[in-house]
Amino acid sequence: MVTGERAAALLESAYQELRKARPEGAAHYDRACKLLPRGTTRARFWEPLPIYVERAHGAYLEDIDGNRYIDCNLGQGALVLGNSHPAVVAALRAQLSRGTHYGPATEQAIELAEMIAAAVPGAERVSFTNSGTEATMAALRLSRAATGRRKVAKAEGGWHGANEYLLFSYTSVSGPLEHPEANVDSAGVWQRAKDDVVVLPFNDEAAFDRIREVGEELACVIVEPVLGGAGCIPASRAYLEGLRQACDAVGALLVFDEVVTGFRLGPRSAAGRYGVTADVTTLGKAIGGGQPVGAVCGRADLMELLVAPKVGVAGQAVVGAGGTFAGNPMTVAAGHAQLSELLSNPAHHERLERLGERMRRGLEEVFARRGIPAHVTGIGSMFRVHFTSKLPESPRDLVEANGLATHLLRVYLELEGVIRGMGFVSTAHEESDVDQVVVAYEAAIDRLEEEGCLEFATPEGFG
Repeated sequence: MVTGERAAALLESAYQELRKARPEGAAHYDRACKLLPRGTTRARFWEPLPIYVERAHGAYLEDIDGNRYIDCNLGQGALVLGNSHPAVVAALRAQLSRGTHYGPATEQAIELAEMIAAAVPGAERVSFTNSGTEATMAALRLSRAATGRRKVAKAEGGWHGANEYLLFSYTSVSGPLEHPEANVDSAGVWQRAKDDVVVLPFNDEAAFDRIREVGEELACVIVEPVLGGAGCIPASRAYLEGLRQACDAVGALLVFDEVVTGFRLGPRSAAGRYGVTADVTTLGKAIGGGQPVGAVCGRADLMELLVAPKVGVAGQAVVGAGGTFAGNPMTVAAGHAQLSELLSNPAHHERLERLGERMRRGLEEVFARRGIPAHVTGIGSMFRVHFTSKLPESPRDLVEANGLATHLLRVYLELEGVIRGMGFVSTAHEESDVDQVVVAYEAAIDRLEEEGCLEFATPEGFG
């Protein structure tokens, strides 16, 4: 059994091992810590030592120390075609010669919106934002404006960006299953926002009763069809169908947060895969081709609330959204290129499905063969490993997960030449890459077993 003191020693040893393997990166980190809090704006993804990238191509990434990695992070899931896809690079180069940013509109923004509207169920109108966070903010504002109601509901474990009204019950769960408490997940959040937040259990029909209980006070329910940061846990079809029916019963809007799953889980995104249509959908990642992006889309009558009031028309309500760089020409060029390539050939999503299934099956076989208390969640081209006694179906199943093993696993994978956040594959990966990732996992598991870490349990968290 690994004690707290022993656990701290293992974490420190891993940190020093990374510094030795990445001396230039370590020097950059020391420099960065003098300027950036915790050395990087993405510290929570890369503790204890960030990777400083030199170049990336296809399924691979190289750091400034010359270390080469199989990339299963893929820009937090944005790069569905892999790093530096030729079509995306060509589109960016072509746009670069025409200008990087305008105030006026571009034709490519229309073309990208047309692609989104044609593919995403229920997306009759599209409005671009700069990020997924801004898209979820706009979705909530639309919902309140359309319904005249204040309260919003979200699922436990749902991550919807740094949104004042949604930074609740992402990293922690508490209260009875049928009536979860709203836990504030960030210092500085306006405390009165908690009064308007309803937290629902994930993948449990108790959520439907909770929605009906709140009733006509509820503006919307927002949910990730696959919980992203909280463990890559897919919703069941019955759960999403139940949310749809409960929202209809009380007159609330259903919002799908497909920032992660949009166009990754199929040509019609998760909504098409599950056969459930939301009133409003938020997008990001894949629609930007690696550039900063977000979008909110949905029914025409709702989206028309974003239209500026006509000149001379007094009292016309309008929902504030958008921003200086929303629909930026570089972003829409890259996004249009990635989606055009992805949607033009059904073989791309077939490949993503096949590789994702191969990854999950390979990892499950490793754990089964060795009798390791671990499980693999995911769907399509997404995967995540959990050191738990049962297959997680909700964030509550992760409360007793082995946090030390989870943290050290990512470090040991990096030392084995694999970068993994939540866990993604791209069309650039080969079956041999997937098999090599599985080999790297087994080597990391070997080390965790030798160190006794697989006997140590502590809350995992979802970051």
